Amino acid sequence: MSEKTEMNLFMGPQHPAMHGLWSLRLTIDGETVIDADAQIGYLHRGYEKLLTNRSFEQGVPITDRLCYVESHSWSTSYVHSIEGIYDLEVPEKANWLRVITLELQRIASHCLWLAAMSVDIGALTMLIYPMNARELILSMLEDITGARLTYNYTKIGGVSADLSPNFTRKMESSFEEFNRLHYQFLDLLEEAQIFRIRTRGIGILSKEDALNYGTTGPVLRGSGVASDIRKDDPYFGYDQLKFKIPIRTEGDSYARYRVRIEEMQESINICWQALDKYNELKSSDPFKLDKLPRRPNEGEVYRRIESGRGEAGFYILSDGKPQPYRVKIKSPVFNNLQPLTPLIIGGKIADIPAIMGSIDLCVGDLDR
Repeated sequence: MSEKTEMNLFMGPQHPAMHGLWSLRLTIDGETVIDADAQIGYLHRGYEKLLTNRSFEQGVPITDRLCYVESHSWSTSYVHSIEGIYDLEVPEKANWLRVITLELQRIASHCLWLAAMSVDIGALTMLIYPMNARELILSMLEDITGARLTYNYTKIGGVSADLSPNFTRKMESSFEEFNRLHYQFLDLLEEAQIFRIRTRGIGILSKEDALNYGTTGPVLRGSGVASDIRKDDPYFGYDQLKFKIPIRTEGDSYARYRVRIEEMQESINICWQALDKYNELKSSDPFKLDKLPRRPNEGEVYRRIESGRGEAGFYILSDGKPQPYRVKIKSPVFNNLQPLTPLIIGGKIADIPAIMGSIDLCVGDLDR
């Protein structure tokens, strides 16, 4: 007579490795995962309906709350789509300011991801170094926008403020200190045998599966697909800048980690190029449009940007009224969560935090 050894185990919805309110229902046999079911909906706030009950302008600070880790990316994506409805041409200075702030937001998001993933797999000291580096980035964002977390900086037709006179000097000193910390925590992690063991060969996502599941951002690029919306569908002048798309072909947790690490340095490179483009303009050049049309055009538009987690887009349907008729949000986390279940089945319970950490979940835009 055989003895049944399987049991059900819940991870979440409030679990240190969940990174938000969602749940993973596991069926395990000892330490081996034999089945899994990701359960979402604990944080559903009805953002798409909220946006149809408010004017286009009033919706901007709401989209800031989609994901507090990179709120600026979401509000900028929303405004980018609105400008498609209004058929607006944004001033060049506003575009370069958007590029600078978006890349700073990407770095800040990756810093928080690295701190969280490191703690998930036991590298507790690594909580400090990326968070200190993130403070430098948040300080620059605060200098530009006046806020540190939810910015409400991007406006329809431009941005809310220009750069301060001493920003270039601040950016030089901040990036110099950031690079020092960056290579310091790289040495701490990549010289640690435990980190390599817990990430290399863990959660392998093939190129074919990455495409079939519709993954995006660093998760897709970690599986060998050189896809980046800044290159594939340029916006805000990205086509005038020179930067590389970091990719890895291994498709494991370590590959996804390395992609984000290299993206931080590419974002610094983009910031300097955008600042040079900004400095070529006159100080009197506008950073926002003085007048907007009284009413939006009728029609529909889908526009997207490359956020820190991948494709963040908004489909907006307008019937000519001050508020959108329909809004649909394209969430990169929703797509990137799809392959999680097959990635963890057959592995060990201890591998789950490393795999989830390398996917970089933010439940705010997952549940919307």
